[in-house]
Amino acid sequence: MKRILVVDGEPAAMGALCDLLLMDGYSAVGSCETEAAVQRLRSEYFDAVITDVELPGGHGLDVIRTARQSRPDAPVLVVTGQVNSLASEAARSLGARRVLGKPLRYETLIAELQRCIQGR
Repeated sequence: MKRILVVDGEPAAMGALCDLLLMDGYSAVGSCETEAAVQRLRSEYFDAVITDVELPGGHGLDVIRTARQSRPDAPVLVVTGQVNSLASEAARSLGARRVLGKPLRYETLIAELQRCIQGR
């Protein structure tokens, strides 16, 4: 079972995505804060990371940096309402596989996640 870290500053959005991933057969772990996500990445194994850019107590770029350091081969997908922002460009330059815009259909996200995991 693939283990996915979901990081979103909105608890309802994070919880809903974790629930959908669980129903699709993934082991999903959620975090709403940057520092908690970074600590989990340093101490736990994840097959992929899904993160927003804007997070309470920090920034999604910190999550991406830590993911790249901890597991360079694990794909990182960014889901944000700011697709055309400097932060999105920075996410790509740090190694995010894709930056997807909100609102996002779950089918689009899961298809991209599957492509990334299989293409490693």
